[in-house]
Amino acid sequence: MSSKRASTMPAPPKPPTSLASSLIIAEHASLTGTHLITLGSNTVVHPRARLNSAHAPITVGSNCIICERSLIGFQSEAAANERKGAVIENGVVIEVGAVVEARTVGEGTVIEVQAKIGKGAVLGKHCKIGPLCEIAEGEIVPDFTVVYGNGMRRLDSSGVEDLKLKMVARQIEVLKKLIPSNIAKFQ
Repeated sequence: MSSKRASTMPAPPKPPTSLASSLIIAEHASLTGTHLITLGSNTVVHPRARLNSAHAPITVGSNCIICERSLIGFQSEAAANERKGAVIENGVVIEVGAVVEARTVGEGTVIEVQAKIGKGAVLGKHCKIGPLCEIAEGEIVPDFTVVYGNGMRRLDSSGVEDLKLKMVARQIEVLKKLIPSNIAKFQ
């Protein structure tokens, strides 16, 4: 006999989704809200990752990695210039516990552990937001910017963007073998 009580609350409605067939999404990931959630090809969504489209749509490109306990989506009503919702471009990595309310996250950007991206912020291509760093609401971060420490910034001129995208693709290939996918649950 189980000691857990069954919930009397009905399950929340599933949000409208557009999921690529090659998407890897863990059964314990959470997609909630009323607006469209679009997830691109070869994207990996870890268990316990949360995508909340209650206030605006969410679009995630291809070859992205969304780690556990991360939260994507606006947490309050979208302003007029934010009606497109959160757009995560191709090759983006969102690490454990990060909160992303950005309007746009550019291609190849890495958002590290427990970083917070404020509502309506725009991150350029190939940026790196360090662990525990915060980007203010509505802030625009130029391409190739590295944010680290206590708000310190520098430009990354290493020129290895293609290698970083290849590394993400290789990481996705490994994760495909490790994370059982359950797309049917979210359609």
